[in-house]
Amino acid sequence: MFCTKCGLKNPVDAIFCYKCGNKLFVGENTDFIESGDNFLIDFWTNIINFDGKMNKHSFWAAVLTMSIVNIIIVALLYDTNGMLLWYLYDLFFIIATLSASVRRLHDMNRSGAYILLNLIPFVGQVVLLVMLLQENEMNKNKKIDDPINSMDNNSFYLLIGIFVVICIIACILSKLNF
Repeated sequence: MFCTKCGLKNPVDAIFCYKCGNKLFVGENTDFIESGDNFLIDFWTNIINFDGKMNKHSFWAAVLTMSIVNIIIVALLYDTNGMLLWYLYDLFFIIATLSASVRRLHDMNRSGAYILLNLIPFVGQVVLLVMLLQENEMNKNKKIDDPINSMDNNSFYLLIGIFVVICIIACILSKLNF
């Protein structure tokens, strides 16, 4: 049985998820969790939920995926009458990212108020980024057979590095009018 909150596979007779403590409901349709898209489901269904926790890999997988969707929407709708759709998507994306960031901070046993570091230009944003990249103290020594959390840190940082390089190249190309 898969947890509807964190997506972790639990024993069939479990009442609570052994990772996040979420109550498991017998007979509940969890087919959507088994598809592996649970980080996106968690990201969007908890858009205004500032309570709870979100692990590092789920957070970054959702943020990076939705950022790529954001870039695609801008590329398709730039200089058209459809830019209103992008503004609407961006509004929801910002709210969902703030909520997920607060839940990510909670996962590291930190206050969600650290999200206010975004208001300090550059330095505060870098400090918050470093915080969001840190591993949860409880998960540092724990190995779980979970496909979302099975990515090692080197692969994870390589993925983030590639994403940052792609964003920088996209910004440079947009300035050069390509």
